[in-house]
Amino acid sequence: MKNPVNAILINESDNVATALVELLQGDVGRYLTQGQMGETSITEIIPKYHKFAVRDIPKNQLVRKYGEVIGQAVHDIHRGSHVHVHNIISPRRCDR
Repeated sequence: MKNPVNAILINESDNVATALVELLQGDVGRYLTQGQMGETSITEIIPKYHKFAVRDIPKNQLVRKYGEVIGQAVHDIHRGSHVHVHNIISPRRCDR
């Protein structure tokens, strides 16, 4: 397969995908969404099994993974960026 899937996105409402391999700056994250291949240009190193934004996430927007709220952005997170504890707060601390 020429452009294999290297990330997983479970729910169409998700704004993050999970890398199945380490992704480097300049790589393309590829995941299936609604039966179609979705692609996101990676802007920084994404460690294996970590999340990256599949679209821009504005400050204070809820972050969704597997169709569930997993946190809230503490500042703007750009598409292709690493999403982790440095840029989201726990869902216990954010308003739903």
